[in-house]
Amino acid sequence: MVDAARHPKVDVRTYTEVERVEGYVGNFNVLLREKSRYVRADRCNGCGECAEVCPIEVPNYFEMNLAPRKAIDVPMSQSVPLLYSIDLDACIHCYKCVDACGKLEAIDFSLEDKLVWEDIGSIVVATGYDHFDPSVMAEYGYGRYANVITAMEMERLNNSAGPTAGNLIRPSDGASPQRLAIVNCVGSRDKRFNPWCSNFCCMYAIKNALLLKQANPEIDITVYYMDIRTPSKGYEEFYDRARQMGIHFVQGRPSLITEDMETRNLFVHSEDVALGRVVEREYDMVMLNQAAVPQPDVDTVSSVLNISQSPGGWFMEYHPKLRPIDTPTDGIFLAGACQGVKDIPSSVAQGSAAASRAGRVLHSAEWEIEPVIAQVWEDRCISAQGKRCGLCSQACPYGAIDYEQGKAAHVVTAKCHGCGGCVAECPHNAITQMHFTDAQILAQIHALLADKPEEKILAFRCHWCSYGGADLAGTSHFEYSANERGLRVMCSARLDSDFIYEAFRLGAGAVLFSGCHPQDCHYITGQPVGAARAERLLSAFEKMGMTPGRFRIEWISAAEGDKYARVVNEMQALLDAIPRDKLMDEIEELRPTMEKRARRMREVPEVDNAFEFASQLEAVTVEEA
Repeated sequence: MVDAARHPKVDVRTYTEVERVEGYVGNFNVLLREKSRYVRADRCNGCGECAEVCPIEVPNYFEMNLAPRKAIDVPMSQSVPLLYSIDLDACIHCYKCVDACGKLEAIDFSLEDKLVWEDIGSIVVATGYDHFDPSVMAEYGYGRYANVITAMEMERLNNSAGPTAGNLIRPSDGASPQRLAIVNCVGSRDKRFNPWCSNFCCMYAIKNALLLKQANPEIDITVYYMDIRTPSKGYEEFYDRARQMGIHFVQGRPSLITEDMETRNLFVHSEDVALGRVVEREYDMVMLNQAAVPQPDVDTVSSVLNISQSPGGWFMEYHPKLRPIDTPTDGIFLAGACQGVKDIPSSVAQGSAAASRAGRVLHSAEWEIEPVIAQVWEDRCISAQGKRCGLCSQACPYGAIDYEQGKAAHVVTAKCHGCGGCVAECPHNAITQMHFTDAQILAQIHALLADKPEEKILAFRCHWCSYGGADLAGTSHFEYSANERGLRVMCSARLDSDFIYEAFRLGAGAVLFSGCHPQDCHYITGQPVGAARAERLLSAFEKMGMTPGRFRIEWISAAEGDKYARVVNEMQALLDAIPRDKLMDEIEELRPTMEKRARRMREVPEVDNAFEFASQLEAVTVEEA
């Protein structure tokens, strides 16, 4: 941090929050809130005399509240920059700090937060992670039993610069513990709280155990674990070293921790898998190795930066294998544990990769994007006529559409990622997507259903997942019905209801509406939007009396080729089970309704060409027959 602060091309802004981010890759406008310290940065020399005279003490969050700090203080002695800040929630305005500061006159209670706009080329998000609060797990007694502490509290107690100068003591009586239990997976791998493994906790527990054992060879340490996970270079050897030093490992998650009211000792109740029975052991202290969880403001940061989150709350990468550093928003990159739990080597590697990716943007005069962007037909946009709409702007997860009543909606090309959700949502057919226009998609539908459509299964696939699943099914030689006909779109959000209606109007035997799983969507909200539209269609078809299963919704990843084949075969089995006469009667009965529902589709520019092409194709088919 010191080197970074001294670098002529690095501007360190501490005690600053990002309020708003506008613009696009290479041209971001970022609004920063520089929070007031009530201490002038150009005058404070970090001498600390103000803190010495301050009469107010509050818990020190850096020391995990194990020691006090003053109402004017620095988080730690190595803070960069070394500037004192006043906690107004604790300050009583006695002004002793002002007197102690003297001629420097660095303390100024009239200072206010500053809002500053900065032009930024690229953004790296490295907000880290937070710790799970084990107090919600009543069975472990954290917060009720003084001698039950967390791993971070143990870290401070065992640190030579910590509140006890590195002397491990029991919080209840200040005695040195001789029996210590370490409980792993507290709040992680637990369906009640966080289902994920926290990645580094096993090694973290072993590290703490080794440090304590080296400082006090007589201490008896037992680590309770579900599984010891040591997959990286040198980790298994580190685990072996701990066992050789006499640290005990018990496989079994403790179910209960109780306390002796007199001695304040703790009893850990746990299964011992090796012994095949439940055991109870007495300890002086218990350390809880709690789960790593997303930062509490992760939703706010996600909204400000317009980046998506995985179901657990971690920031989501563009692609887990091909672009693990990028976010769905071009020019914004991820580094470290904000994307998911990581150990130090992985965080350093990802940080270097993020810096490299961001550097590509900064060193490029121009930036190429995919050409599958949305475009507005200004003469069809009712906003230009003074009418209120803006549905396309609301549908865009990237904020790429500027909407102002009285003007036609405008797509900011550099921000558009080509999901097509706005196109399908526009009720006036005033917006299209390059390379995936309505006319192009309808022409494909007509071609695929030109011959014996009642025997065909028309499968709509999203580019990133279900299309890849179908491809994998083919390359893996999974057998599925030859009556399947696939049609690719960039995202399930692009699937206009009119496409489905038109497919059934043409007599399709069955239609598959497929796309990504919710956690895999590359377009932030694309899958939920597509799923909601698909459910509305399913409900409508049920009311029409369509045979259940002729319209099917499935979410299939690129790795689920077997699932794609199975779904198609199940749909084929359904068609085979419907008597042909009944199927044809149902198609003819529903055809007028389908035509009525899709009537506005013909208003879209160039769509008539698709219908003309279909007519020519039908004529050729009849002639050949």
